Amino acid sequence: MKYLQTIVGISTILLSASLTTSAQSGGTFNITRSVIAGGGGRATGGTFTMDGTIGQSLAGTTSTGGTFNLQSGCWAGGVTTTIRRALFDFDGDGKTDISIFRPSDGTWWYIRSSDGQVPSAQFGQGTDKVVAADYTGDGKTDIAFFRPSTGQWFVLRSEDGSFYAFPFGASGDIPMPADYDGDGKADPTVFRPSSATWFVLRSSDGQVTITQFGVNSDLPVASDYDGDGKADIAIYRPNGASGAEWWIQRSTAGLLALQFGSSTDKAVPGDFTGDGKTDVAFYRPSNGNWFVLRSQDFSYYAFPWGAAGDVPVPGDYDGDGTFDAAIFRPSNTTWYVSRSTQGPLFVGFGLATDQPVPGAFVR
Repeated sequence: MKYLQTIVGISTILLSASLTTSAQSGGTFNITRSVIAGGGGRATGGTFTMDGTIGQSLAGTTSTGGTFNLQSGCWAGGVTTTIRRALFDFDGDGKTDISIFRPSDGTWWYIRSSDGQVPSAQFGQGTDKVVAADYTGDGKTDIAFFRPSTGQWFVLRSEDGSFYAFPFGASGDIPMPADYDGDGKADPTVFRPSSATWFVLRSSDGQVTITQFGVNSDLPVASDYDGDGKADIAIYRPNGASGAEWWIQRSTAGLLALQFGSSTDKAVPGDFTGDGKTDVAFYRPSNGNWFVLRSQDFSYYAFPWGAAGDVPVPGDYDGDGTFDAAIFRPSNTTWYVSRSTQGPLFVGFGLATDQPVPGAFVR
């Protein structure tokens, strides 16, 4: 998901309290102005800096481009804003990047959607688990892995290429990093099947949240299902002949339980409808069909995109705030992306034995 920020005026010039103390930078923004400098105008995207002060002549203009820096000026708040970031966005332009991890030599390769360059890094071993996410809060995904044998995390900072490591978890845990506390940084998290327990290391205060949720055969599918800017603890339960169940502990909307899919389907949750909420969704490996349960009304739609043997790699590849269906085909090492605004994209990238990074949390 790309950055999405909405600023609403009530009776004076309003902005989220989080923006009154520090600048928000990186990514792609949509900003709707209300009473800021006359209001009514809309700025979308942009390589620009906007310093908010009373009376600036910004109304009625549109700015466009790439990276955005917003400095708070005379704005005061009471309005909650939610920053949404595209998953697996290594260059911070608000788009998911085509990327792979090569177990044979522990190397990472990705195509920067901003300029087409192909950086690489050697970081990890073939048995490590991909947990790439934005742990430092700079708007760029950090290369990272979880080592199941020791329960350690290793993060390569996108800012300067330095790395840090720390223990969090144990052998048998399933890593499920996401932003559970809504501070703009991914929190290291594991689901422990043996006790159906979640352990979340909050980046906001360094404390650990322990929650029992699920059963030992469940798969973690945490995401922001209620649109409040915080990832919700959630599980996908391939339930044999009775189908597949979803259990979601929404942080503001409460518990949600659904039956959607079959036991052989792959969970691919994401915001496919662009409303700021993750939609329950699955991919059917036998025929390459996608099924999406709309978060707005729980109706569903289905469409074909892929074939047997393909690996689903959903993400926001065009930066419009909506998830795109995508697959990696090992047989010809080609990525097929159904972009929602820019049309299909076909790219040859990787080897048949590579792990596509955007598929890291597909269950």
